[in-house]
Amino acid sequence: MATVNLRNARSAPHSKNGCLVCRRRKKKCDERRPTCAACQRNGLDCVWPPAETVRQTRRPRRRLIVSDNSLPAELAAMVTVFHLPGPDLVRRLLHHFSQYGPMWLTSQTGNSRNIILFQLFPEAMESPFILHCVLMIAAEDLLKYDPSVEMQAAAVEYYGRAISGLREALGSGTQGDDLASAADQTLLAVALFCLHESQNYSDTARIIPHLNAAATLLRGRLYSTPPNLNLRRLLVEMFCYFFSITSFTNGVSLDFHNSSYIFESPFLHDYLQTGTIVGTSQKAFPIIFRLSRYLSNPQNVPLPSADSHSGLLNAATELQNFRQPFQISPGMTSAQITDGITFELYRLAYLIHIRQIVCPTALDHDDSVQDLVSSFMFYLSHLPPDSPSDGFICWPLVVVGIRAVDRTHRTAIANKLKSIYQRFRSEIFSRNLSFLRRVWREEYDRELHCANSGGVLRLAYPALLV
Repeated sequence: MATVNLRNARSAPHSKNGCLVCRRRKKKCDERRPTCAACQRNGLDCVWPPAETVRQTRRPRRRLIVSDNSLPAELAAMVTVFHLPGPDLVRRLLHHFSQYGPMWLTSQTGNSRNIILFQLFPEAMESPFILHCVLMIAAEDLLKYDPSVEMQAAAVEYYGRAISGLREALGSGTQGDDLASAADQTLLAVALFCLHESQNYSDTARIIPHLNAAATLLRGRLYSTPPNLNLRRLLVEMFCYFFSITSFTNGVSLDFHNSSYIFESPFLHDYLQTGTIVGTSQKAFPIIFRLSRYLSNPQNVPLPSADSHSGLLNAATELQNFRQPFQISPGMTSAQITDGITFELYRLAYLIHIRQIVCPTALDHDDSVQDLVSSFMFYLSHLPPDSPSDGFICWPLVVVGIRAVDRTHRTAIANKLKSIYQRFRSEIFSRNLSFLRRVWREEYDRELHCANSGGVLRLAYPALLV
């Protein structure tokens, strides 16, 4: 049988119209659709080019050359077998980013939603380095819906180019008038890597080096005059969001020295005024950072006064007094409702957790805690369907979900995380949902153990809150 198959393979016509798999493997293809003989024999997924693809007269031989330490080993092994992305694919990726980029980057609605693209695309058109970062994010996201060989090639290609460009930018010695612009472009690239690791989640550890690099870069630029003030504001907002939320569960791995300098800067309030990313809720991130720094502090290490118990209580009071509890009234726009409710979700999540710190012996069934949980669920139920803030409320959902005891509340939180995952396809939401389900499933055993041992139940938060 092996001899017969070998003869058939040798007799197959040499064709430039064969499947993509045979072309990549440099094998002859019998052009049988939908699955050619070679793919069927080797158990491979037979992939064909679109009908409208223009056939090239000569197969390009150029291969990507990347240093050994630019890519993970499993990706580096794949680089040399793919074609370089063509202009049609680049246009497709840019279109995808223009359609979905605002969903990943801002909770604003209407025309305000595109402001963030007006900041990013001019930088991408000016700098190939930034362009590669944008294409990297778009290709990795499209790969969730189009797992073709071509899309795999694009994701690997642009990740490699972006990594190489970042290393070159960090090691460059740009001087003179170009220094400020180049520094902000480098900071933008690091912020886009944070977005890539957040939206195309694989492992929390991958985002931590980028956050630490961003803290170092931003500290060095915070008091300088930015060449583009709106871009600098966007960068500060992105940093505060990603760093504060990640530090809540990964603070021991993050650079609190440089980041504290940023979060305590008197200029921070001015940078966060616009609320381009999460609107009014942007004001809550320095307070969440303050809590995170307290939770991550090693024992016997003196904390700044702002991180003492009284400092955390003052932060809670600051959140409570920021404005009166949000009330939906007739005539409000969807944008106003989304902004007001999102802030309440963050505020209540913080208050629920600070209550556990102040009263560590209090059980989750405590009425004061559950009253706050009920208020949280009220606001969550009034958040508009497919709200633009959905991608930014994972942190409050998980923090409150751990403390929720009512079955209907747990079901609503689980359904919300599930629906957000279906929109974003980011494993941040699915893994946090799995974590909550495990917590709820084991609650009876934990409570029984605490009742028998007389101990106090303490829950660890998941290391996935980004």
